[in-house]
Amino acid sequence: MNCGELTRKIRCSKKMTLQKVSKNIISPSTLAKFERGETNLAVDSFFEVLQNLHITLQQFAFFYENEQIKQSEEFWKCFTSHTLNSQQQYVLKASQNKRGFKYQLKTAYSSDRTKEDIVSFNEYFFDIDIWSLDELKLLAFRADLLNVPSLNHCRSLLEEQIIGGIYDNAYLAEIYEALLSLYSELLLKKEHFKPRREVYEYIQNLDMKDLWYKHWISLLLLLNDSICKEQMLGLKTIIESFLHPPFQTVPKCVKKLLADLGINC
Repeated sequence: MNCGELTRKIRCSKKMTLQKVSKNIISPSTLAKFERGETNLAVDSFFEVLQNLHITLQQFAFFYENEQIKQSEEFWKCFTSHTLNSQQQYVLKASQNKRGFKYQLKTAYSSDRTKEDIVSFNEYFFDIDIWSLDELKLLAFRADLLNVPSLNHCRSLLEEQIIGGIYDNAYLAEIYEALLSLYSELLLKKEHFKPRREVYEYIQNLDMKDLWYKHWISLLLLLNDSICKEQMLGLKTIIESFLHPPFQTVPKCVKKLLADLGINC
């Protein structure tokens, strides 16, 4: 949603006409074009429109951020369930820049991706130093498209950034989900990985609000250690000890790994 669309949404919610909101500033037709995204307003004119709407710039910014978050959540819900509408799918399919994020979305969503697309997907995530919120979500959703070197690179980098406190607290859920996916995919590929030493201590010290992530990340670290030491006979006992209230809801990536180990949950 752009500023014009949000202006229209606020105006309609207040049941105010174009004439009233644009009075003594611009023509009603100019305001209508702005709301449709067909033209821009001068900064001074936009501020005066906000005054006529009886809202401050700070309030408008708050509404805008909430709309962006809402749209992002709706998009990812449809993306991960493969229910994007025709317009959203068209936008993805039209993407041609193989180094752009939108192209990686297309690769992740498409069922007819090429080997070259997967190579570009790996190169994209290998080259990033700090991931955005949407990049973390995509990484968590399609870590299975990464090869082992890319998985290990992303895992090591993410561990380093978690321990270093690089990300804002608002990103924590996406960070832990990405880490779960990376660990799970490495174990699915029968790859023992070497987490940074500080990761174990960091996970154990997570707050209660992060208990769900702490629980499943701890399981994957235990499985990694067990596979490394070839203690496969004890895996079922270890896993069953983790499947107790309130943790019966198993993350998809972890469930996929457990199924590969012959344990259904």
